[in-house]
Amino acid sequence: MAQPEGSHTVKVGVVLARQPGGLGAWLADGSAFEGAGAHALWVDPVADPDLDPVVLTAALAAVTFRALLIVSLPEYEGSPDRMLATLGRLSRGRLAILAGPDLAAVPAHVPAVPARVPAVPARVPAAGPAGAGTGIPVFHRIPGDPAAIEYPGAPGGPQRWGCAGCPDGREAFRATLLDAAERGWHGLLLPADPRLLDMLRNPDDPGYRHDLQLAQG
Repeated sequence: MAQPEGSHTVKVGVVLARQPGGLGAWLADGSAFEGAGAHALWVDPVADPDLDPVVLTAALAAVTFRALLIVSLPEYEGSPDRMLATLGRLSRGRLAILAGPDLAAVPAHVPAVPARVPAVPARVPAAGPAGAGTGIPVFHRIPGDPAAIEYPGAPGGPQRWGCAGCPDGREAFRATLLDAAERGWHGLLLPADPRLLDMLRNPDDPGYRHDLQLAQG
């Protein structure tokens, strides 16, 4: 998506569907958004108890190559270090963790930026090659602002990401990106939607293709 003139580049992250219907289609959606230019793919915890978000992230790692993969860890007995190290290797270093509440409620607007960001650890340890020396990046919720996420361990200094609903059209998308840039956001999280895929793929197309399906490679 073309960035608004005069603004810094705002990365676009996509929150994938919470309850995958067909897993093949869900994986194809992730691959399609990566191909359209999404910087990050967020695996939101699913309501189906038979589906493990970590396993879903591992499968997503096998069909993507560039996008950052971010997952909220479920409760595990014992240490997750071995599991994280394995997932880190499968993703070829593209794994990150979202700590705290999940992304169930994605607001329809970009809220104001809090005056201060609390100190939080930037990384979690991970055993094995995936965590050797550096560990795995961790995104944190900002207390008191459910639509804001902090990435304190980002290269070049802390980054702040915001959440928003899917913009209704290209002009609204550009306005949302400009608003995020003016607020100092480094990234914007948007829900997976056929309209978003179309806007990412065809930023200069004035219309919307109503026949577009999400599950496309």
